[in-house]
Amino acid sequence: MPDNSNNNNEEFFEKQKQIYKTSYVTLALVLINVVVFALSNTILQLLYSIGMMYTPGVLENGEYHRLITAMFLHQDINHLFNNMMMLLLVGAIVEHYLGHIAYIIMYMVAGIFGNLLSMAYEVKNNLNWVSLGASGAVMGIVGFLVVWLFINRKTLVKDKSMLIRLFFLMLFVIESCFFQAGANTVAHLGGFLAGFVFGIINIILFNNRKDMEGIA
Repeated sequence: MPDNSNNNNEEFFEKQKQIYKTSYVTLALVLINVVVFALSNTILQLLYSIGMMYTPGVLENGEYHRLITAMFLHQDINHLFNNMMMLLLVGAIVEHYLGHIAYIIMYMVAGIFGNLLSMAYEVKNNLNWVSLGASGAVMGIVGFLVVWLFINRKTLVKDKSMLIRLFFLMLFVIESCFFQAGANTVAHLGGFLAGFVFGIINIILFNNRKDMEGIA
């Protein structure tokens, strides 16, 4: 019998190349995060003080911009690398599935909701955290992906190579978002929930049941 494994692998990687060529929003987000990191660690270090998520600054001084600007700041190169790797791995695929506009809306909503949930948790528990990073927004993408995987679980279990890829992807996501020192798990959970709800609305209510190229 002919071995089709090489052909399947070639087809998978060809799909990946095509997806990344048209993932304009994901690539733009990565570029913005890298540029902001470079600036905030050289000539514009004040970006940290005026842009990080700081609940008293939002509630007492009306600095609502922090809900957004904190999503584009990172603590160090490892923090940036992990978040951008996650964004590239899952973001491009979900962008290809959703389309550019719906994708950026979900990304921003997830990041903002993650920061809002973290802020509510801090207020309830009388805490004053300082947090930053794209993880909440990226976890929104993961939340959306989880809905799609659940809906398509019966078909997916038949593809062992794809299951292996997903297993290692999820391990990387879990380690990056929940086991890093100083990780804001509340913001990550908020982002995940926002993406999960977006997935329910898009995939189930709007009946967007097409294949997700690059995953399946």
